[in-house]
Amino acid sequence: MLAHAVAGLTDIIAAVAGKYLYIDGGEFSYRSGESTIYQFSSNTLSIDLSQDWVNDTVVFHTTSKPSLAPILSSASLWYDKTKGLFYSGVIGSIPYVWLNPPKLPPLSLWSFKPDGRGSGTWKEEIPVGDSVWRSLTRSTLGYQSSGVDTALVLGGEVVNISAPTLQPGLVQFDMRTRKFTNSSATSFNANGTGSGGQMHFVPFFGPNGIFLIMGGRKDMELDDYGNADDFYGFDNIWVYEGATHQWYNQTASGNVPKGRMEFCVAGVNSTDSTYEIFLYGGHQGHLGPVTVPYDEIFILSLPAWHWLKVDYPPQYPRASHSCNAVGGSQVITIGGFDINPNIYFDQLYDVERSILNTTADPFAQGLGIFNMTSLAWEHHYTANAPPYEQSDLVKTFYRENPQDGSQFSTAGLKELFQTTHFTPSADMPASPSHKNSTVAITPAPGNPNSSPSDISLIVGCVVGGVAGLACIVATLLFFRRRNTKRFASTRIKNGSTGVTTSTTTPEMTNAPTRAHYLLQEADAIETQYRGAQLGGQGIQEMQQYPVELMAQDS
Repeated sequence: MLAHAVAGLTDIIAAVAGKYLYIDGGEFSYRSGESTIYQFSSNTLSIDLSQDWVNDTVVFHTTSKPSLAPILSSASLWYDKTKGLFYSGVIGSIPYVWLNPPKLPPLSLWSFKPDGRGSGTWKEEIPVGDSVWRSLTRSTLGYQSSGVDTALVLGGEVVNISAPTLQPGLVQFDMRTRKFTNSSATSFNANGTGSGGQMHFVPFFGPNGIFLIMGGRKDMELDDYGNADDFYGFDNIWVYEGATHQWYNQTASGNVPKGRMEFCVAGVNSTDSTYEIFLYGGHQGHLGPVTVPYDEIFILSLPAWHWLKVDYPPQYPRASHSCNAVGGSQVITIGGFDINPNIYFDQLYDVERSILNTTADPFAQGLGIFNMTSLAWEHHYTANAPPYEQSDLVKTFYRENPQDGSQFSTAGLKELFQTTHFTPSADMPASPSHKNSTVAITPAPGNPNSSPSDISLIVGCVVGGVAGLACIVATLLFFRRRNTKRFASTRIKNGSTGVTTSTTTPEMTNAPTRAHYLLQEADAIETQYRGAQLGGQGIQEMQQYPVELMAQDS
């Protein structure tokens, strides 16, 4: 048996500042006796990046949030390196926790000041009721990221309404003046919107860095088959230069990923003056075994604008997770929900039981470490790792395909890429985005006299296994009722060289879509699961219980 404190954590936001990785928002689940508890995360967590660690024993630091600070899923951590502040509160949704989520708070802007020891202080910067909020609407699942002194939000879904819609436009937050502006985004597409994709800040090209926009869905109506037409293709990457407000559309070649949503990206700069963007996971609007092929990793290499696919067998699809570059060749993935449970959707009680009995996260505590040089998953993190060197896959591509500038779709973008800022230390600002998009940053010296909480004392705010173990159950509150068949069982085996999956894929018409705001079934489910609710307590108030998850076959 495998003892885990928490069943899962999903819809969090994470970003690097100094020597710590900070984690905020989202929701989690854990076992209490015979019951499964679903709750929202009301603490800010951090992981020390100045020390080596392994994912099953790493210690998490925890910081309580003020009672008035917004508790959100899919929120923001925009980092202003000059002021040493994170900003949050403007985007996000209510957590989809079981039965008793907090109310969606009014718009306000909050800052978090890290103290260099894994904790910090939250402070309200622009209060509720300020006139600035009259022209802004909170959205979730938009394309968002932060750069040197600017944060952007493109599109997204309007929250807290019965029929969600996509919000058009581009919101820009100037972190120097703390001013918001709202402009058209028709250069992105005719409607100027989308959701579920990623915006990623690349600081190494152009005078002020560039923002890349990729993937996601075009509208709120996904058909029963998840057609590629419902999603933006990865063969076209939008580029936005914040200082000049200039848009570019760039064609990408190679092994292009299928359209998808709720994936994550992170980027690292190499010793050869290239920049590789890691793309992992996601889905195309459905759950179940049809999602297994989406357990895949792609690399977009700049300045070639060429996609490469990492060769490994798909096994554990996940979505709504974060990815963060944390120094050298290392990318950390955090949490997410399992989108391949063996479940029977006509019986919600069976949904919970089947997930708890068949799903175990291959990453201890939900933390995966991917090495961009060896192109392999690891269970340990190495502090002060050497600078990232290209993998053989990337080296072979550049050796066989010398770059002459013809890969650029426009002369303007080609000219922008003539200015570069590559440094061995990669000491550039973190670039968080929804589930998460970050730039590698070398940890800075800090005070070693931190007082981390023991892992057993912060159950409920420790990153656990894939949140499909239970958090996905709560998500099913928002699925449309469909006539479905029982999915064929999926047996997962873990061998010395990896894991293999034997799956019989059902027709995609039987796969449910993930719709975040459909609450019609809440009353019926509440009757079945009333004993599982905790009355809206925050994480720090909970009693702690270990949960025994089913061990994987060896």
